[in-house]
Amino acid sequence: MENLLSYQPDEVLLIWLLIVFVLDFIFGIAKATLTGIRRTSRGLRKSVTKFLQYGGCIIVSIVIVNIVMNSGAAFGNQFAWLFGDLMLYIMIYTEVVSVFENMEAMAPGSAFVKIFVRPVRQMITFQLKQVFKGTE
Repeated sequence: MENLLSYQPDEVLLIWLLIVFVLDFIFGIAKATLTGIRRTSRGLRKSVTKFLQYGGCIIVSIVIVNIVMNSGAAFGNQFAWLFGDLMLYIMIYTEVVSVFENMEAMAPGSAFVKIFVRPVRQMITFQLKQVFKGTE
């Protein structure tokens, strides 16, 4: 019981997740303002809910990974950390895509969006859109 936490999430990933979360929040407000969408407390509650969900997932992953790593299984000790870090990468990816979508919605006809934002968004989401194309 000397080392209770064998795994802790990468601090750099946590910082980047916080940065892109805040950026998504800012760009979401900017998009709503520029497109004339009314900002309500319901939208703010959605952001708070998402923040709490992310935090809950991170805490649960820390618990799960530490249980696996402390179980003594060789496979668990070698690869369990991937679960926690991969989850953070997926959260960061989701927020980055959302930032690009908000940027595109703010001014869909601008040259910057046509030349940079839209192509980058399409590039980073192309394969996922193909996978989920039949469910939309």
